[in-house]
Amino acid sequence: MSEPTKNAWLFTLLGLNRSGRILYTILFIAAVPALVAWFVLLPRLRFGDEDERLFRAARHGDVSNIERSLAAGSRVDVPAPVDGKTALARAAVFGHAGAVRALLSHGADPGKRYDDGRTILDIVMAARAEEHDLTRARRLEDVAAALRDTHARR
Repeated sequence: MSEPTKNAWLFTLLGLNRSGRILYTILFIAAVPALVAWFVLLPRLRFGDEDERLFRAARHGDVSNIERSLAAGSRVDVPAPVDGKTALARAAVFGHAGAVRALLSHGADPGKRYDDGRTILDIVMAARAEEHDLTRARRLEDVAAALRDTHARR
């Protein structure tokens, strides 16, 4: 193989000649739709409208809508595509003990460890330690009690 032929392959792989520029243009054109599919479309398929309704109900402590969403097919332990937290985590950090109990009664996992290595009880206790509003602190204590009751029963 002659020296110019070796260099032509190298130049192509590095994108330094016309063939290389064409190769990288095609790769870029193919990569954009692939990235959109991976980061936009697939998370939407995994996290549906019913799951979004469940998260909204959990965030607001709306037990009747939690029950409705679960009855309509929402999954109790589905993680949010943004941060990986579950509806149980949403209800707990907002201090909605009734919503936490409803989610636990439908099989939510209180022992699940999130990306930071903590369980929801760890997260609630950390939030409680930082809370200065007595009403909110009491609500977080009620949530922690509900989570501890579930741990004790399992």
